[in-house]
Parts: sequence; structure tokens; C-alpha cells
Amino acid sequence: MQAEQLFRTLPAGQPLDIIGDVHGEIDALLSLLHHLGYRTDGSHPHNRLPVFVGDLCDRGPDSPAVLALVEQWMANGRAQAVLGNHEINLITHDPKDGSGWYFPERAERDARQYAPWRHHPEPDKTALAERLAQWPLVLLRDDIRIVHAAWLPDALDDIRANLHQADTLPGLYRFFEQRMEEEAKQADWYAGYLKEQETHAAQIEQPDAELPFLPGTAQYDLHRNGSNPIRSLVSGIETAVNAPFYANGRWRFTTRLPWWQTYHGPTAVAFGHYWRRWPNLGQNRLFDEAADSPLGTSRNAYCVDYAVGARWRSRRHGGDPQAYRLAALRWPEKTLLFDNGECAALR
Repeated sequence: MQAEQLFRTLPAGQPLDIIGDVHGEIDALLSLLHHLGYRTDGSHPHNRLPVFVGDLCDRGPDSPAVLALVEQWMANGRAQAVLGNHEINLITHDPKDGSGWYFPERAERDARQYAPWRHHPEPDKTALAERLAQWPLVLLRDDIRIVHAAWLPDALDDIRANLHQADTLPGLYRFFEQRMEEEAKQADWYAGYLKEQETHAAQIEQPDAELPFLPGTAQYDLHRNGSNPIRSLVSGIETAVNAPFYANGRWRFTTRLPWWQTYHGPTAVAFGHYWRRWPNLGQNRLFDEAADSPLGTSRNAYCVDYAVGARWRSRRHGGDPQAYRLAALRWPEKTLLFDNGECAALR
């Protein structure tokens, strides 16, 4: 592979609208783009560029429409995007929670929670995966870096050092997965992990299951996230927890770490993935800062995911959809604009 495919450069000086995880919420996306001032062909009267931080698909009502819009604008040179973990799952054929719009084997199970939604046309599935596999992992510019989940220099170096191992992104991902698996087989916890999976695999996605803490599974999850650098960039880094908890469709034995708290680089980083809430309603434990505050010791890390991917909860349970928003970080202005038109200056 060529480094230029995975690490691409943004045009210097062009103002950006960095858009958080869309998760198939086409109405929210169209509303946000309208408030941002984009025309239907992706052009902008002030020559702004929309940049998507990944996780365009899964869970929401119309992932095909979201992807089609972004692909069209990218083909016309009027948008850029990086891959998120949900796109990586698609191109590596790894069906996960909320992907029943694409993977038939998940359709019935996911429909209980996320339907109604639009399924992707079967004849175009292979072509869609091939097109997404051409997207980068990182977008770079002197004043800002864009990645889906975590800016991790060691992971980036590992990818660069192994580009020769494959001709395609899925091939490179498989190389890292195989390397990870071979390393895991040598670990003293691996036999316990296999036994836990044999015993409890059917319960992992059942929210009402009574699962004990599975130490082998926790170690495997930590190892997988840390040893596959592509996964690290799109899913972040994690640590073990003392008790299992249910989140995003499965029982978890590890939890996310706020990598930005140890980021000291001078260049700003924009990312998604972590489901902030506006205006601080039900903030998760990752964020000590207010919802309108930059993150990290240098206050130059910007999470632009404001949890629009959870709007299915409002549709199913009658909650307030504005508790879950789609946001854009306007750069270099450092302001947030939401899909309802509300604007907020970052503190």
C-alpha cells in the first residue's frame, strides 16, 4: 500500500466544517448541512469544505442515503472523510450491533432495536465495501489532524512500517489481526479466553444475561485493541474494568480511556466516536470538561460526536430527540453548529 492512501492532506487554508458521527441519521445530516450553508451539490458560497470523522453508517434509519450523499460530494471534490470503526467493520465483513441494514445475518436481531430502517441494495454491497476501502484513516494539515477515535503516534508508526504487507486496507487489517492472534495464542490467559467464549458466547449480546467478569475476554479485548493499530485509531485505547457492563449491543469487560488527557502535541486534533452530550445531559465519565470546552492538557483536542447515533432511543421510547445531536466544528472559527441551527462558541 501507499502511505498517501491512508494518510491524506487537507487543502491548506480552506475553512472546514468537521462533522461528527452521523450513524445513518439522514434528516439530521441534511438539516445540519442546510444550516452550514451548503448547496445540494456540496458547494458552498464561502468555499468551505465538509470533513466527516467516520461512523456514517449503522443504527440510524438510512445509512445508504448518508453514504451516497458523502460519496457523491467526495467524488466531486467537495467533501473529505476518514474511516470510523463502523466502516472498518463493513469493509472487513465483521457484522456488529446496528449493522443489520447491510448484513442479513444481523437484520432480525437488530430490527428489534433500530428499525424501521432502509436496507442497502444487495447488488451494490461488494462495490460499496470496495469504495469505502479507498478512504483514508487520517487527514492532515499543519493546523489540524482528523482521525475517527484516537491520535496515537505509535499506532501510526506501526501502520507505516507495515504498509508493504498488503495491497489493500482490508488486507492490511487482516495482517494486523493475524499478528495479534498469533501473539494472543502465546499468552497465559488465552486458554481461559477460549473457555469463556465457549461457555458464554451466546450471552455476550443479551442485555438481560447475568454474566460473571470474564478475565480472559478482558485480556483478549485489551490485546486486540492495542495490537491492531488500525483498530486503535478507529476504536481508541481501553483499560480493564472491575465488573462487566452492557453498552452498544454487548457486555463489556474493558472501557475507553481518554487518550487526549496525555496528548501534548501542538497541532489540534478533531475526532468523533465518544458520544458527548449537549448541554452536559448525562455526560459519560470520559469528559470532565463542559460540553462546549476543548479537551486535553493543551485544550486543542475536539470531540465532535454529540451522540446523534442514539436518536433511535427517542424514536422507540418517546424521548427528546434534541438530547442527541449532530454537530459540526467550524474551523478555524472554533465554533459548534448543531443540526437544529443552534451555534455555540467553544470556551
